[in-house]
Amino acid sequence: MRGWIIALATALIMGLLATPASAEPGNSDHGGRGEDHGDAFRQPESGEESTKPDYDGARWSPANKANYTNANRPKSDKINKVVIHTMQGSYKGTEAWFKNPDSEVSAHYIMRAKDTEITQMVHESDIGWHAGNWDVNVESIGIEHEGYVDNPGKWYTDKVYRASAKLVQSICERYDIPIDRDHIIAHSEVPGADHTDPGSGWDWSKYMKLVRGYDKASITIDNAQTDQIHASSSWDTAKADGNYGDDHAQAEPAMYSDPLWYEASIPKAGTYKLQAWYPKGDNNNEKTPYVVKTVDGYKTVYADQRNEGDEWVTLGEFDLEKGDYPVTGVDRSTNGDGTIVADAVRLVEQ
Repeated sequence: MRGWIIALATALIMGLLATPASAEPGNSDHGGRGEDHGDAFRQPESGEESTKPDYDGARWSPANKANYTNANRPKSDKINKVVIHTMQGSYKGTEAWFKNPDSEVSAHYIMRAKDTEITQMVHESDIGWHAGNWDVNVESIGIEHEGYVDNPGKWYTDKVYRASAKLVQSICERYDIPIDRDHIIAHSEVPGADHTDPGSGWDWSKYMKLVRGYDKASITIDNAQTDQIHASSSWDTAKADGNYGDDHAQAEPAMYSDPLWYEASIPKAGTYKLQAWYPKGDNNNEKTPYVVKTVDGYKTVYADQRNEGDEWVTLGEFDLEKGDYPVTGVDRSTNGDGTIVADAVRLVEQ
């Protein structure tokens, strides 16, 4: 009798500890983080978790912290892929499953089929457990689409393709991910994958055309591109951990204007978003001027390089003329204290 009781107790405990591998319990065709948990020797980043989604229009509903790895991408790890998944279940069920600490699975985004509502559950800076392959998880962002692989006509609608493609284009733009099938992949294409999603019914030709269709002109200029940089001898170079490239230019504040200019080739007149990259630091200038040559003349905006940086910082949107010319510059003329840093700028067509 005693042996029977022990056996029963053991079976119950093992049943409680078992972890389903799918978005909805009972469905085995879904991705988790795989056998290699990968984060066991990783030092979690400290700091309070943000409640703001990375993608405009997305709803924020965080996954349980037991289901992803806290990181600081792209500083800690380069983001270089997007993995396309099918939930093999419902939107509501998937959201609940990612919030279940026993699931050991999560993706960055989930999408509802009927109205293409997008919910972000893991920040892009963190590592989701979605691919079943730790190396791919580290460098990717996972997107789960509601539905089932064996019924693509019902779930993979035109509006789903379009909404998903717009999200993927935004991700690729923010992390300079090439828009091709080497970097936008199916879950089934992950090395070692034993899953089929999104399946043969997913129209990759249509999808990639849509992603490229949403791909707007994006121009990045790093200080290393010397033929596009114009500066006086007052500007020196230095290195820092948060550099976009190998190094950055820097100078001390002055009572007069002395910009480092970035020359760009603007393909067509229109509105462009200006973003700047620089390594933040306690000795940087808290009021760094960025001068922009617009159709209405020169305009100046400011960046706090002490408390922002190590990522693309959006400085505003500006109407630009078509042509090759110095579009924006980092100026030394400021009443702020600290070193002025010029690393890289990016112009994105709106």
